[in-house]
Amino acid sequence: MNEPAPAASITAPAVAVIENMEDRFAKVLPAAIAPVKFRQWCLTMIAKAVDPGTTEQAAKTAEAWRKVLSTEPGRLSVYTELMNAANLGLEPGREYHLIPFAGTVSGITDYKGEVRLITNARRCSVIAQLVRKADTFAMLGANVPPRHDAEWFDTAVRGPVTGGYAYVAYGGPECSMVITMGEAEFLHHREKARSRNVWDEWPEAMRLKTLVHQLRKWVPWSPEWQA
Repeated sequence: MNEPAPAASITAPAVAVIENMEDRFAKVLPAAIAPVKFRQWCLTMIAKAVDPGTTEQAAKTAEAWRKVLSTEPGRLSVYTELMNAANLGLEPGREYHLIPFAGTVSGITDYKGEVRLITNARRCSVIAQLVRKADTFAMLGANVPPRHDAEWFDTAVRGPVTGGYAYVAYGGPECSMVITMGEAEFLHHREKARSRNVWDEWPEAMRLKTLVHQLRKWVPWSPEWQA
């Protein structure tokens, strides 16, 4: 049985290109993020991508990344998504994730990244919550925070997720439109996703991400911090 190639030899072609992408990053990055810092984020993300870790899922992800980094189309998809992350001003691997699928990667903004984009545009707070079967939930208006009471520290009592909501609080009485989604809608998004394993591994985080992503369509957002 052949031993897998050392991680350094797998990542070397991509690392060599990323090392020379600083000028390209500089053209699209928000002013607050130094190109050299963003480049280091990218290199760190690549190094971690092929680490097999200690779990079966981590090993599968590392193997998928090895396939991506072993071909020119796969590496090109990585460079494209890193440019997309730079354009949004989000950190690869922490706020913007590159998910391997069929030899290439797709970029996904996680809920932390979605919140950053919204709060960059205006001083505000983003509220997103999942609603469970035993919770008490009531919409009070299109632009009014809903009533949501629950046994917050006992999910076993609260039961399975039935839906969720998200809105932006701008301070005082001002509130954005309240976005709501039922569990059937969450599952529809899961079915449409290229990497369902991410939904299955992080079910609550992906539901929150989906809520905030839908919210971002209705409120101002920006890759640049607006003072």
